[in-house]
Amino acid sequence: MANRFDVLLNGNDLVIQDNDIVLAESDDQHIADTINACPGWWKENFMDGVGIMRYLKAQNVQQELSRSMKLNLQSDGYSSNPIITYNNGLIIDTNVTD
Repeated sequence: MANRFDVLLNGNDLVIQDNDIVLAESDDQHIADTINACPGWWKENFMDGVGIMRYLKAQNVQQELSRSMKLNLQSDGYSSNPIITYNNGLIIDTNVTD
């Protein structure tokens, strides 16, 4: 798959350089947006989004979270087999390949 480019964000703010919006590879940004977004946030893809905040204080949700991440990332064109562990907090390795 070809590299994806989009406007570069830094803390959800546009990056502007030399009075122009900066474009950059955006795979990491797309993955983070998909994991953070809740279903219904994107009107173009209403079902897209994992909603990671829903899982913050939940216990024994690794399998459900892993499945949700895998399905959402696959629908976005990524091959993913997420690895989720708890070690003083939630640790996620998206294990994404193009």
